[in-house]
Amino acid sequence: MSIIGRGLLARSFDAEQIRRLGATVFASGVSNSQETDPEQFKREAALLTEALQACTGRFVYFSTCSVSDNDRTATPYAVHKLKMEALIQARGNHLILRLPQVVGVTDNPHTLINHMVTHIRTGQQLQIWSHAVRCLIDVDHIASITMHLLENGLEHDRTLDLAPPESLTLQQLLPLIEETLGQRAAYSLVDRGGGASPDSGTFSAYARLSGIDVSPGYTRRLLQKYYGAGND
Repeated sequence: MSIIGRGLLARSFDAEQIRRLGATVFASGVSNSQETDPEQFKREAALLTEALQACTGRFVYFSTCSVSDNDRTATPYAVHKLKMEALIQARGNHLILRLPQVVGVTDNPHTLINHMVTHIRTGQQLQIWSHAVRCLIDVDHIASITMHLLENGLEHDRTLDLAPPESLTLQQLLPLIEETLGQRAAYSLVDRGGGASPDSGTFSAYARLSGIDVSPGYTRRLLQKYYGAGND
């Protein structure tokens, strides 16, 4: 088996390494957390069911930390992800990693950072939820830690948050993006909250073994890597 998907997460893995381990990495399906179309969810469910039947080794699935966020847990996206988790958990020999906001090279306009960056670069007004908290993770770090877990046979049949220890409010995040782009944002504040600080235990336990810097400033470094000078 190998990698299922062609998007940001799928491209971060080495298909030959996954094949050598006899594993399947499911990195496909609904990528827009605002999705409401039932047909999109049905498509992922059908693809996942087929992949589970075909897989003979360990099965890796990427879910979302929003399933435990009171502000988003009832959304169609979060409800769907919990259903997919249940299918995989019933099979066994799996690893489910719940992710926060994933950052990498992608044209997907629905990611939080792409949305904010596009608005700032084009001068469009942003609405910033004044109490909302978000956590960002580098897609390369997802791949590195996942491969470490697979290669060493760790965390069997577990459902885990995979998130760095740094969570920021959107009011804290916005200046970091402005600093990275060298542009000021036009924005208004909305008195809303939402979001949570996911469990960073798994990330912190395995990051250093994977050569990942977990020191303070993770989010700033991440933004510079993908949106700093020379990344236009």
